[in-house]
Amino acid sequence: MNRKILLTLLAASALALSLSGCTPDNGKQAAASLTPKAASSQSLPPAESEATLTYYKANNDGTKIIPVAAKVKAKDRTAKTAMEEMIRTDRKSKYPVLPAGLSLKSIAIKEGTAYVDFSKELNEIKGSTGESLFIAMTADTLTEFPNIKEVIIRAEGKAPKFQMDMTKPFKRDESYIQMEKK
Repeated sequence: MNRKILLTLLAASALALSLSGCTPDNGKQAAASLTPKAASSQSLPPAESEATLTYYKANNDGTKIIPVAAKVKAKDRTAKTAMEEMIRTDRKSKYPVLPAGLSLKSIAIKEGTAYVDFSKELNEIKGSTGESLFIAMTADTLTEFPNIKEVIIRAEGKAPKFQMDMTKPFKRDESYIQMEKK
């Protein structure tokens, strides 16, 4: 009888450990294998149903970029969502950096590099300041994700027609980030 109870307790403990994500990959596989139905906010604790998404936008005078932290559903904390929020927020700003009609066509992440393709309107960004702010906004937004170390930017699958060399990947550049005023 005691052996039956012990075996039941061991089985329950093993099940609880496997469901809690105690795996060598810190639970990433377990979380990734949840179907949307199983990952509904009703079945997940609040910490797992909500996440913070950080993206960058131009400051009011268009000289630096500033981080924006947005609360999103955990399943929406993706590079694609970050890029879409960056574009959407810029459109609402008093002095947008990005051209009207700009949209994200695709994003793919391979071996630490994000390949991000925008619509043809990307070629309408004017001036080296606008181009530099866009590159900083994009690279710094995407490198907020730990699996992205550099970014390759395209417009309709080709290097954008910018004044600077757009054939190379861009790394995070915090020199464009506006520091908090004290």
